[in-house]
Amino acid sequence: MNIVKSSILLIILFVSTLATSFAQIENQPNILIIMTDQQAWDAVGYSGNKKIITPNLDKLASEGVNFSHAITACPVCVPSRTSILTGRLTETTTIRENRDAKTGECYYPTFDEILVKRGYRSEYAGKFHAPEHMARVYMNPSVEGMVGTEPIMRWESLYVQYVKNTLKKRPLKQGELYETTFYGGTVPYKLDPTDRYYKYMDSGEIPEKELEKRLSQADIHGVLDLPAEYTITAVQGRQTIDALERLKDEQFILTSSFHCPHVPITPSEPYASMYKADDMVTSLSIADRRENSPYNPGKEIHPYNDKEKVKYMVANYFAFVTEIDDWVGKILGKLDELNLTKNTLVVFVSDHGEMLGSHGMRGKFNFYEESVRVPFIIRYPGKIKPEQTISTPVSILNIFPTVLDYAGLKNIATDGYSLKGVMEGTESPKYDFAVSEWQWKNASVPSIMIRTDTWKLMTTHRSGGKNIEALFDLKNDPYEMNNLLGSNPERFKYKATAEDLRSKLVDYLNDVNYSLVEGVEKRVLIRE
Repeated sequence: MNIVKSSILLIILFVSTLATSFAQIENQPNILIIMTDQQAWDAVGYSGNKKIITPNLDKLASEGVNFSHAITACPVCVPSRTSILTGRLTETTTIRENRDAKTGECYYPTFDEILVKRGYRSEYAGKFHAPEHMARVYMNPSVEGMVGTEPIMRWESLYVQYVKNTLKKRPLKQGELYETTFYGGTVPYKLDPTDRYYKYMDSGEIPEKELEKRLSQADIHGVLDLPAEYTITAVQGRQTIDALERLKDEQFILTSSFHCPHVPITPSEPYASMYKADDMVTSLSIADRRENSPYNPGKEIHPYNDKEKVKYMVANYFAFVTEIDDWVGKILGKLDELNLTKNTLVVFVSDHGEMLGSHGMRGKFNFYEESVRVPFIIRYPGKIKPEQTISTPVSILNIFPTVLDYAGLKNIATDGYSLKGVMEGTESPKYDFAVSEWQWKNASVPSIMIRTDTWKLMTTHRSGGKNIEALFDLKNDPYEMNNLLGSNPERFKYKATAEDLRSKLVDYLNDVNYSLVEGVEKRVLIRE
């Protein structure tokens, strides 16, 4: 009888525990993370940009919290995405370069891995671009007979195959050129003045030797001759909506990762015609000669200091963003249709920014605002007060602990901190600064940056080149044109400010057990 009673008691206890566990899961939100690639912080209407059309992102920002000074952990795709997934700094993850997506290993768990163990179902739509082994957690359905991580890791080649299977090859027209680096040499695009082949347009002559070369994505700008329903943005948007339909009855965490507005900057119609180059403006810093800059031009490969040419690039870039915005609207509309909006935490973020001619540069790979500052929104209806703007600098490292915090998991080790209390008004930001780094080729001397609301300190490492430290007064020099260190004759006047920022940085790096903190401590900030 005692055995029977004990068995019954154990069953009751098990059922009770199970019920409690299910209740806990039910009380936690679904999580939808929408990510773009290489979107500048001000390439959204809600930032004050009057030239760009982003009604859906503007609405999302009004319904949640806009972190107006969000800083990427690293201004490079793969390291940044790895840091978002793990909440760890680049040097800590050891994922330092884009090629580490294929060869690198990160030994820290992602928020997906943690939440799957808690009962969530996890899927990924679009561009992954992080270490391959980290994709094993996703429960995506098979694609063309492929299972496991392959559909996620092969997003680019699968898209190329989709285009090849969908569209018939046709001869090129005057003013068109095959784009060979992304669309597999099957889809032409119309050249614009930022393209290095533009000079051949009038004659209609493209040298064969040039055509034989593999184009750099950085050289490609123009209008893609591809119907809107076949663009990579459209395909990735539909993948996300299909995933929501599959997951509607599950507790889920879904990441929707758009390839654009990353280069090649080749929008399709109708988006391309929404923006005219003549209506665009360029940054005041386009005239910066970078004579006292950590990024001194030297032998610049791609100088983007021609205002008229850059305007064409900006117009096409904005077209990309507007297309993404349309799909964000459709994705959020699907949440509404499925009655999932109220219980879904939505995060919108980009992995890093884009220079768009600022300082005569394009791309990323640096610590200027245009490269490290990104759009960042969080919405959770009924839990987070809408129409908030938080201007304190925050790192996108904070996505990891914030997502886990809302899923009921606190005190998970991270180099960031949860923003839950900050958004709900119960806490202040843990730090009044944000940090970004890029440990290129295992340098022992860190390339690292700390940004407060008014100051930015950069310490960079140039392999075989001259190291130049930089201090910018962001209040009086928002375009970062006047480096107060380096060769500035008055640099010693700013010693106290530079050392104070370094002290903040070192304290933080010690707190997170950063391996190269000694290099930061010993760096000479002001040279004789």
